Amino acid sequence: MTEELIKAALAKQAHRAPHSGPILHALTGERRSSRRTLVVSLVAALVAVLALGATSLLAPSPPPAPVAGFAQRELPGLPMRYDVGWLPDGYVETSRSYAYDYIQIRTWASGESRISLFVQATPGPDGLPVWTDDITGAPEPQRTSVHGRPGAFEVTDDPEQASLAWLPAPKVRLSLQFHEVAEPRVIAPRIAESVHESADVLTPQFDLGLPPERVEVSVEGSSPSTAVTKASDWNTSGSWKEFDAAVAPAPADLPGGYEVLVRGIRGKFVPFQPKTGAALSVPLGDGRWMVLRTPPAEYGVRGPGWESALVEVAEKIVLNSATDLSWVGTR
Repeated sequence: MTEELIKAALAKQAHRAPHSGPILHALTGERRSSRRTLVVSLVAALVAVLALGATSLLAPSPPPAPVAGFAQRELPGLPMRYDVGWLPDGYVETSRSYAYDYIQIRTWASGESRISLFVQATPGPDGLPVWTDDITGAPEPQRTSVHGRPGAFEVTDDPEQASLAWLPAPKVRLSLQFHEVAEPRVIAPRIAESVHESADVLTPQFDLGLPPERVEVSVEGSSPSTAVTKASDWNTSGSWKEFDAAVAPAPADLPGGYEVLVRGIRGKFVPFQPKTGAALSVPLGDGRWMVLRTPPAEYGVRGPGWESALVEVAEKIVLNSATDLSWVGTR
């Protein structure tokens, strides 16, 4: 029966083929031994093919290769808490910073002139209290008020430098800093009166995976395309900086170094030197680099200045899949 089925199948295949003579002759020939040899060979081949297919179906699939590159997810925005409602013409926002989970700084610039809003808000019942003595104990000529709340100017010898601080609410301190601004004490009260609570956030380009109370995150630039995000780890005591991490348009500008792998990507590590620190640069694509640097140290290594430590830090970094830098360079 099997022989007849195979003969029928071969006859059908031979009928479709352009040169069917040899196959039909083998099927219909008078030499029984040749026919039997051909049939046995074809049965063996068919059994081998079926066995190979069954083996491939039963064999376990190999595990997928690990995906090279940094992990990505949408990171939450860091609240800036306050904003200004009025500024002189020509000023645009160029910087936002969020530090240690209780300090926020926003800066607006016009040429060389800069106006910055500092926010200090105590996080929770056990947080670091805001500094008030310089306001409540200021000399009478320096005292002022903002919306009826106590405030004070800081004394300075530079007519283009000024600082106005006030206490808008319990556990909150606000201050305006003026750098190279003409007659800052004239416009400071108007700007202070315009300050209001805000839902604006700083969306970092990456996260170090460290507790927020030891990290300072900043974004600075003149436009979204030139903005640079930097995060600094000040360790648990805050007494010295462990390292900086930044998404930058170029790798670290240090000579020497050698190739290392970071999450399957070829990067470059430059060993620690007292005057330059250490550096690790990893390409992100689109002309961007993740750059980690330890600060220079006069008395030895301060922070993870060796390869294995910086690579371990870099491999824990998570990139933000929904960064919003549209505020950079706008009012």
